Amino acid sequence: MTTDPEPGTTAGSSATQIRERLWAAANVVAPTSVITALLFYFGYVATRARFAYFGVYLDLVDLSFQETLLYGAEVAYPPLIILAIISLLMVATHAGFRWLLSAPHRDPVTGWAGLFVTLIGLLAFARGVVGLLVPNVARTEAIATTPVSLGAGVLAVAYGLWLLRHVGIRWDLRRAARTDDEPPAGAGKLAVWLASAAVVRTSKYALAWVSVTVVAGAFWAANSFAAAYGRGRALDDAESLPRRPEVVLYTQTPLTMFPDGVLQAEAPTKPEAADKEAFRYRYTGLCLLVESNARLFLVPTRWIAGSSYTVVIPYDDRIRVELRT
Repeated sequence: MTTDPEPGTTAGSSATQIRERLWAAANVVAPTSVITALLFYFGYVATRARFAYFGVYLDLVDLSFQETLLYGAEVAYPPLIILAIISLLMVATHAGFRWLLSAPHRDPVTGWAGLFVTLIGLLAFARGVVGLLVPNVARTEAIATTPVSLGAGVLAVAYGLWLLRHVGIRWDLRRAARTDDEPPAGAGKLAVWLASAAVVRTSKYALAWVSVTVVAGAFWAANSFAAAYGRGRALDDAESLPRRPEVVLYTQTPLTMFPDGVLQAEAPTKPEAADKEAFRYRYTGLCLLVESNARLFLVPTRWIAGSSYTVVIPYDDRIRVELRT
């Protein structure tokens, strides 16, 4: 014999099951795993841009997972600080609008503020769409202008409409409750429509898409920042090359090509040394960019963008390296 469930039991159990599944998914995808993945990704983007300035493909460098994470940790600090400041400003702004909504006599101010936020959001979103559709705009704009405009624009539009909805409901209910004379025709219908289940359901769907756009814009902006950060670090590296220890390279056979500014000379050798074992050629004016997978990536101490290039030397017994400070 079966009994019918009490009203609301099915909905309650469904909500509980959804929460349990979300909690299980959160346990599977641990926060540490997400943070590690983000650090690796941003480290990869920044390091790729950093080495690309010196004409080196990151796949050729073959950095280890730990080294890429270290580069990612370096890139993550500025975006985290910016995100924390923006979050604090958003919390303070929301608290101010909640204060405006707490008293009906402040509804005119709240309504104008909601309209202003909505218009600003539409303009920012339009700017983001232009940057998305016109490649030349995206190439010449400031860092992350297009993704920030898209994400902030839709968020501002959603928040402004939320303010206007609350103000509109209370304004229409006051019109319907007027006792000094006959209420205007249609008074109260706007409030009923704004509070209806259809509008609430549509708002939830719209909020989901707003969240997707904001998250995608945030990742896009972080990606642009990581690439710009890597290029900035490359410029710093190029400026600091003359102050780094100089690499003196000794080889058994002459290099067929070497960058401008690198000097080649014959190194003095002992008479009893066999020719095949003697390091007869000496190269000065080099600095170490990175060492990986038994290879040295050497750049000239005077790096000239557009004409200098990186020399890749196998780090084995066929060469000898000295450092001069």
